[in-house]
Amino acid sequence: MAPASPLFVLVFLAVTAPLSASAGAALVFPDEALPTKSGYLPIPPANASLFFAFYEATRPLTPPASTPLLLWLQGGPGCSGLVGNFFELGPYFVNPDSVHLSPNPFAWNRRFGLLFIDSPLGTGFSAAPCPADIPTNQSVIAVHILAALQSFLALDPSFRARPFFLTGESYAGKYVPAAGAHILDVNPTLPEALRVNLRGVAIGNGLTHPVAQVATHADAAYFSGLINAWQKRELEALQAEAVALTRAERWREAADARGRVLSRLQNMTGLATLYDAAKQRPYRTDPVGAFLNRPEAKAALGARGDVAWEECSDAVGAAMHADVMRSVVPQVESLLRRTRVLLYQGVRDLRDGVVSTEAWLGEVRWDGLPAFLDADRAVWRTRADGELAGYVQRSGALAHVVVYSAGHLVPADNGLAAQEMIEDWVLGTGLFGRRGGDGRRRAA
Repeated sequence: MAPASPLFVLVFLAVTAPLSASAGAALVFPDEALPTKSGYLPIPPANASLFFAFYEATRPLTPPASTPLLLWLQGGPGCSGLVGNFFELGPYFVNPDSVHLSPNPFAWNRRFGLLFIDSPLGTGFSAAPCPADIPTNQSVIAVHILAALQSFLALDPSFRARPFFLTGESYAGKYVPAAGAHILDVNPTLPEALRVNLRGVAIGNGLTHPVAQVATHADAAYFSGLINAWQKRELEALQAEAVALTRAERWREAADARGRVLSRLQNMTGLATLYDAAKQRPYRTDPVGAFLNRPEAKAALGARGDVAWEECSDAVGAAMHADVMRSVVPQVESLLRRTRVLLYQGVRDLRDGVVSTEAWLGEVRWDGLPAFLDADRAVWRTRADGELAGYVQRSGALAHVVVYSAGHLVPADNGLAAQEMIEDWVLGTGLFGRRGGDGRRRAA
């Protein structure tokens, strides 16, 4: 699919402008918490658009024309990017009272411009014209993301030349590789003035190669002391069923089988959430929904007043159900040959954590994999306080980070480490710099 036509861009510019706080909106949004720009980005099909909120860098280290831009995509499938915005890595968080906002000291827009998009269509404030318009596969989602991105880049002449990075977590372990590979495939066919300056992709706690990942849950739980040997065997049988159905390309049944694995693991362990084995209660994101459904909040963000915001859309989840067990490893391999890739996981995640990522990494066909597997795994400490932040292994285009004191939502659990990680990786400093540990393991 070609990028948004000039007509799309003209229509967008005619109806959308940077936000200013109205008297009513100011009660919810302090002026400094308003997005730099927000509204809707047209995509195919007709009358469809994706909601976005953009925050310019507050303390960049580089001139405006070269300050990197980051796009954040949420998981699900069907979970809103505004969860990441107001609960994980945006400049302001929603307070437990669902009314007020508090500054996030570890926001990712400190050094970079930060863009949130509700994708796929039907997610968050990105209402679908009709249910049939909700995507059912990664190819369509990738086309929609590129179309929306082209409209966004057209908003400011300086945007297009700025280094651009695709980031996201969880089910965005599929969105990010699919969209990134699509962008790099399409770029050579476009006039230079319409190319996207993609410099890298980052995936947090991603579901990327489900058939390999689903086979790891029993081991991860058993060797963490959460289940016994009998329970491990029971879980392995359920995992084998999910693997067999995936191999047979019975996609919906395979997704159901994966669901049974996770449900049984939840029941066996009694954990509050598989997303973080250390939590006594699930992530408390409810205040975000109550806040975003306030009329004043919708007005301040430029969102449609008639759309009821949901954290995760059941309609999108149903439409994407047959996609759940499909792999995007070929797209990851394509990216590794052409740009930089960061994979990171919170060490406490039992759904899409470290063990599951290690499993699929071993299957990647990439010339640089042997050197990566033989590279040092460096102990990583935060610059701010010297506390253990995790571990970094990298070689060539690939970096793998294990984040300490974190589960599935890394920026929410360990904001300082997440901020330092993304800034150092994008800018190539710290452990991601030339002398930051890139190389083969030292001889014993």
